[in-house]
Amino acid sequence: MDEKRSHARYTLWFPVTVDADSSKVWAVCRDASAGGILVTGSAELKVGEVVTLSFRVSAEEEEERRISGRIVRVERSEENPRIVWPYKIAIEFLEPDATLQSNFARTSSRPPPP
Repeated sequence: MDEKRSHARYTLWFPVTVDADSSKVWAVCRDASAGGILVTGSAELKVGEVVTLSFRVSAEEEEERRISGRIVRVERSEENPRIVWPYKIAIEFLEPDATLQSNFARTSSRPPPP
């Protein structure tokens, strides 16, 4: 499979709130880039839905970031149906944010696994 991403991804773990028309979902970031984010969430969202994400990458950030995105993929974990965050949700930001890239690079401990 060819890598089609245009932004470097970073492994990060921080809480994210995903606001959609249909619901508000609590989630945890798995990896992120200036162009999007992969979260594990507490509820399923619809592919194509536009959402607003709210998060702080680290405790040192004073202001919560808010960024809009579109759901591009949703997968339910088949490994353990009782886990708290059963849905993997891939979200593409409507507008990439270069300031996030440097923040993710500084905060991340390593790049995500392939």
